[in-house]
Amino acid sequence: MLTIKTEQNSEILKKCGCENATVLMCKEDGVEKGYIAFVQNGYVLDIVGFEVYYSEKELKGEAYIIAQTLIKSLGSYGLNHSCFYIQCSKKELFDMLLKFSFAQNDNYLTINLQQLFKVCKN
Repeated sequence: MLTIKTEQNSEILKKCGCENATVLMCKEDGVEKGYIAFVQNGYVLDIVGFEVYYSEKELKGEAYIIAQTLIKSLGSYGLNHSCFYIQCSKKELFDMLLKFSFAQNDNYLTINLQQLFKVCKN
């Protein structure tokens, strides 16, 4: 079973170049599977690092599920912390984030949390 929890990880923070970021770590049976690191700026969560371990550049199968779970977990965090958007300015992450309905706006990719969590009309 996958678990997602906030974690203090100085190696990831150094790698992301942002010592005040929050890290959501994905683990399965105690084995780290990937992370997403972010900083909250008002109503926006800014992704500063995102990696799925043991995966190729093309996200397929389990790697895709892990990436999607991390993004949805970040969105859930955002909703619980009065945020409306997720954004990213790190171009090296654009290819991965575009697979999850992020839209490019100038030098950023963004997604509205309402778009990330589409409301059912029942």
